[in-house]
Amino acid sequence: MSIMKKAEELGEAIVASQEYDQMKGAEDKMQADEAAKAILQEFQTKQRMAQMAQMNGQQVTEDMQKELQAIQAKMQGNENIKNFMEAQEKFNKVMQTVNQVITAALTGEEPQECGSDCGAGCC
Repeated sequence: MSIMKKAEELGEAIVASQEYDQMKGAEDKMQADEAAKAILQEFQTKQRMAQMAQMNGQQVTEDMQKELQAIQAKMQGNENIKNFMEAQEKFNKVMQTVNQVITAALTGEEPQECGSDCGAGCC
C-alpha cells in the first residue's frame, strides 16, 4: 500500500473521529451565533493591532492588553465560543498524539503513553 493511500486513510479516520465531529458541530453552532461572530471579529482585530505594533518594534500597551483580556473574558462568557474552544482543544490533543505516533515510527522509538485525559481513539 502506498504512503499516500495510508495518509488518505488516516485523514478519513480523523474526519470520522468523535473529536473531529464534536469540533465541527461546535464550530457550526458558533458560526450561527451572531454575538459569537462579533466577539471573535473584535478579538481578531485587536490581536492583529497588537501584532502589528510588535512587528513595528512597539510595545503592546497596557490598555491594549486589558482590551484583549476583556474580549477573552467575553469569549469565555459565550457558551458557543467556549464549547468550540473546548472541542478544538480535545481535537488538537488527538492530532498531537497522531503526530507523536508518526514521529515515533520515523525515529524507531516507542510512542509516548497518553495521559488519562486522552480523548477516545487517540492511543
